[in-house]
Amino acid sequence: MRVLCVAEKPSQARSVVQILSNGSFTTRNGRSRYNKNFDFQYRISGTFEQATMTSVAGHVTELDFPLNVRRWQSCNPLCLFTSPIVESIEERTRDIASNLELEARTATHLYIWTDCDREGEGIGYEVAEICRKVNPRIIVLRAHFSSVLPQEIHNAMQNPRGLDMRLVEAVRARAELDLRIGSALTRFQTLRLRSRFAAVEEKLISYGPCQFPTLGFVVDQFLRVESFVPETFWYIYLEHVKDDGKAVFTWRRQRLFDQEVCFAFYAQCVQTPLARVVSARMRPQEKWRPLPLTTVELQKCCARFLRMSPDNIMSVAEGLYNQGFVSYPRTETDQFDRNMDLRGIVAKLTQYPPFAEYAQKLGNGGFQWPRHGRNNDKAHPPIHPVAAAPNLTGDAKRVYEFITRRFLACCSQNAKGNATEVEVQVASERFNTKGLAIVARNYLEIYPYDRWAESTVPVYNEGDTFEPSVMEMRNGTTTAPRLLSEADLVDAMEKNGIGTDATHADHIKKIIDREYIFKGPDGRLTPSTLGVGLVEGYDSIGLELSLSKPYLRREMERELKQICEGTKTKSEVIRESINLYQAVYSKSVEEFGRLEQALSRCLQEEPRAGGWMPQGTTVGSDEVAKCPTCPEGALSLRARANGGGWMVGCSMYPQCHRVIWLPNIISAASVSDDNCAQCAQMNRGSVKLLDLKFRPGSLPPGAPSPYRGCILGCDELLSELFDIRPTTTGAGRSQPTQSRPQK
Repeated sequence: MRVLCVAEKPSQARSVVQILSNGSFTTRNGRSRYNKNFDFQYRISGTFEQATMTSVAGHVTELDFPLNVRRWQSCNPLCLFTSPIVESIEERTRDIASNLELEARTATHLYIWTDCDREGEGIGYEVAEICRKVNPRIIVLRAHFSSVLPQEIHNAMQNPRGLDMRLVEAVRARAELDLRIGSALTRFQTLRLRSRFAAVEEKLISYGPCQFPTLGFVVDQFLRVESFVPETFWYIYLEHVKDDGKAVFTWRRQRLFDQEVCFAFYAQCVQTPLARVVSARMRPQEKWRPLPLTTVELQKCCARFLRMSPDNIMSVAEGLYNQGFVSYPRTETDQFDRNMDLRGIVAKLTQYPPFAEYAQKLGNGGFQWPRHGRNNDKAHPPIHPVAAAPNLTGDAKRVYEFITRRFLACCSQNAKGNATEVEVQVASERFNTKGLAIVARNYLEIYPYDRWAESTVPVYNEGDTFEPSVMEMRNGTTTAPRLLSEADLVDAMEKNGIGTDATHADHIKKIIDREYIFKGPDGRLTPSTLGVGLVEGYDSIGLELSLSKPYLRREMERELKQICEGTKTKSEVIRESINLYQAVYSKSVEEFGRLEQALSRCLQEEPRAGGWMPQGTTVGSDEVAKCPTCPEGALSLRARANGGGWMVGCSMYPQCHRVIWLPNIISAASVSDDNCAQCAQMNRGSVKLLDLKFRPGSLPPGAPSPYRGCILGCDELLSELFDIRPTTTGAGRSQPTQSRPQK
């Protein structure tokens, strides 16, 4: 038995192998300079077995379109909704994949140690498929863990599970939908708007199913701020000064926007200026401690209180997790399992000097089981510290201390106080005031982010009467709403189902990088003129489901969850989503002039005449014939990657390796509009003739140049020059083969 373990990141691999090997391992260089191999022994079923721990760096493979439609003007973007999809190793991960293949050849078991969430399951599947290609008999197992603690890591190794294929299918469905939808709309709006507006002719105007609704939240709030018109309001101010203090009373009607009506009420009070205490009561009041920490709450709170960006917050939190200081930071769960040893965690925090005294107090009888939230993703507990981390600095220390304060606050008692409420009546109008005396701060001692301020109220008894010290009719004006902060934006995304707790930060960063929005010195988000124009434009098209609103993406996220729950299949979700987005895309193209009008207003530029528009509904003219080897591929003419010559290859490469190399005697090549009559008689379907220009002296005397002919074996001259030999398939159809690559 030989075990291959694969973690999601190099740092995670080192942390896990340190625990599994008890610090006794040897390090080998792998094919990738950043992903080392760690050899160690581990006891499985009473026997020490040889094991290797290595890693990837996130996703190893990527989805893309076939080569014949990757060029932006090779086809109508509408075709991308239905074009075949190819999966291949990413260029940046070729060495990583090569290392996996090498290590898997001699392994009997593969343990997946990627993060235990939906995306981690998808990455684990990619790793498993790469290893299965070189070793079909390898047994694939899944280690499940929530923190890098010895007990949990050993338990994960001793009790592996299988990959959850429902999560895998959800990840792959999302990836395919994002590719198709994003590519189609990005190509269309970029090519069209570049050709119409000088201000954006060098820009990539990308569309993302999550990016645009996120942009929409920022633009909508910006427009509310811009269109805000302050209004004057009036109210009655009442104040009473006593020997034991001063009370300011609030009018029950709050404020009125009609001055004459407000004056009428005020006149009644002036005519009968005696105030009578209608009620005066004191009651105990509690301020609830916070719920256990989720990813969304971590992003919102750290953005608001620590002034950090969501992507930086998650990067720091993942670093703390990989170092074994906090639990897995991507979770929707806000309730702790009753089997968790939270008292043991509190005891560990007595070793962290800043909070040692408070942790000790909880351990000595102040501990209370945390509140039970409504969410449980069934994968990970709420974010919490798992070990003391005394040597941290900078952002790592700030985030760790916030997580630790939140956890200790969850394990504390509610803050307790006595609230005083007094209501008085002057003429027919009622006024009230409130006071608070804090009896026990409890969780507030460790969690300074919540405010609960004391305020004193003089002593009043029911039935008392007094003349107000001040009773005036005053006025004020309404104030504009504020632009969104990153915390506000995360909150809006979470409430509207845009993205997941793991992707919110990425979507915000993307629209900042695209210069759709800008982050001001005060942390508030302002859209660019381009961002405003795009959102206003799509809204003006009159779609029932606008591309800049959250409805479409929210529905998609709901269906992806249904895949995870097993109530829908991947193919069902893809088919339904594609049909919906295709209809929205077609309507957007038809009414795109409305968007251009909105963009013209925002950019203060008149659009140029004409401009690019998609033509046809089929893939571009580079296609020669359907591939005789694979059912979904097409043989297409394209230049070789190094710029030296031409080739006709399958669009499904690297899945299909069918290719015909054209020799260097060809100086130019193009696909004609004519079909080959002989191929049609041989049941090969539609096969286009090529127009080939030969270098001088390379053709037999009398042969025309340019030369039009078929390269699938029925043209004797080209078959001889290109060394093409027709062979017959089991279906009775001939296929061209090439005995050697042409130079």
